[in-house]
Amino acid sequence: MWQLLRKMFAGPEPPPVEPDGEAIHFDSDGFTRSSHLIRTMGWRQSWHWDEITAFGFTYSPAMFPDPWFGDYMESQWFLTVNGETGPENIYFDVEWLDINFLPPDLIQHMPGLDVAELQRGLAAAAVGFHNYEGAGRWIGWQRAKPRRRTRTTKVAKRPKAARRESTAK
Repeated sequence: MWQLLRKMFAGPEPPPVEPDGEAIHFDSDGFTRSSHLIRTMGWRQSWHWDEITAFGFTYSPAMFPDPWFGDYMESQWFLTVNGETGPENIYFDVEWLDINFLPPDLIQHMPGLDVAELQRGLAAAAVGFHNYEGAGRWIGWQRAKPRRRTRTTKVAKRPKAARRESTAK
């Protein structure tokens, strides 16, 4: 009886936390993403701030349709990092970050972060998980690409032909 009353007034208990769930962490060193699968597969888990080249939000069709509801749209944050074979996107669930309370280290290491751009993406996702017209990718921060050095090589000039005086008369 008391348990029922407590549930009525306090609300339902939150679901138990999965011991091997995914963990996302931003700190002064960079970004860390860890889960049981990542550790088991031996995949990389941490990236330094110098390796992160972009941060944004994506709203796109889910890779696998839901068995009861069919196709739906999925919201995700992403970081683009320099991988071994080139740029690599790391996606994580939208619930990991609150746009109004971003981690201080993330804000500090991404000068010029365009929160308004990210909010446009969140607004498109807020319409609903069947808003297929709202699909898109919003980049809130991107590292400036280093300037390419231009090579200035001097092209050898062709020597001028010497003029001979004509011997014909």
